[in-house]
Amino acid sequence: MSNSSAARTNLTSSNVKISSRQLGEGTFRICLEGTYIGGNRNGQEAACKRFKPRFRSMEMEFFASDFQVADCVIHYAEKWNDFAEADEEILVTKGHLISSNSGLKYLAEPLIRDYKKFTSNSGWVDDDGTWMTDAMEAFSHYTYHASRGRLLVCDLQGRYKENRYQKSKSRFELTDPAICSIARSYGPTDLSEKGIESFFANHKCNGFCNKGGKWRRPSYPTMWFPKSSATSMFSSSVSHKLQLSNRTQFRLGRMGAIEEQSDSSDDDSW
Repeated sequence: MSNSSAARTNLTSSNVKISSRQLGEGTFRICLEGTYIGGNRNGQEAACKRFKPRFRSMEMEFFASDFQVADCVIHYAEKWNDFAEADEEILVTKGHLISSNSGLKYLAEPLIRDYKKFTSNSGWVDDDGTWMTDAMEAFSHYTYHASRGRLLVCDLQGRYKENRYQKSKSRFELTDPAICSIARSYGPTDLSEKGIESFFANHKCNGFCNKGGKWRRPSYPTMWFPKSSATSMFSSSVSHKLQLSNRTQFRLGRMGAIEEQSDSSDDDSW
């Protein structure tokens, strides 16, 4: 998938110099600024993401699924690009793993400036009323339809890169997407059936939906999670609680991430 027209990769640049300058921080990870050394992206800015120490136990599970998620999202972006207008096409960032001198693992990828979050993986959709958010919301709906209800691409974030002189070269550039799937096959950010239903409980079809005929959607979806723009993660040990047959309740936890209702605020588990 790295050679896909819908992929935004490190190209031939494999070495990155990591600085101490922090670009951002989420519930689970910190992003530092980096610079590519050598290759096609020599001198360009990179985003270098690592887990916070208290969440490093999930590192292997996350990295094991991250490239699988990227390849799957790239696949559906290609299908979307086949029918979308030229200035509505999607590129999906796919990075690679690097290690610092101290042995810390980082996911390095081309930096996206003017970053915006369109949706989360727990059903939240930005209500800014822009056509860009409508398009990203519709892309999520399309992935559910195109996969015959098996999965939903979500947690869409990045930017719309507008080319004022050549409209056809304008595009969406996305990073760190998540996938919610019936089988929960896509790692800690996969909120499974409850993640899918929560999106559709909050989604109203717009002008980008139903191209080529009516797209499928769940009949009576339930909002299982409190609305939050944060990315939420659960380990594989709680997969059964994300199935529709399980009645576990959820609440907002640290920095807006979703956690079980019964969890203690002092619990360091994830």
